[in-house]
Amino acid sequence: MAITLKRARLLSEMTQVETARKLGVHRQTYMRWEKNPDEIPVGKAKEVSILFDVGVDELFFNRESTLSR
Repeated sequence: MAITLKRARLLSEMTQVETARKLGVHRQTYMRWEKNPDEIPVGKAKEVSILFDVGVDELFFNRESTLSR
């Protein structure tokens, strides 16, 4: 099942501010990413995946990952 950035963040019990801080970006940058995940740089996409413990495929390609993270 695919998951959105917002849902992954909420399941991780983090605010947008906490998430942005952990990723080293401004809060507004992270807010923009939640609205349009296509804007996330590839390197940051992997960081987001690790932070939320969700596969990159699930977060950004709307499909379940078949590879281990």
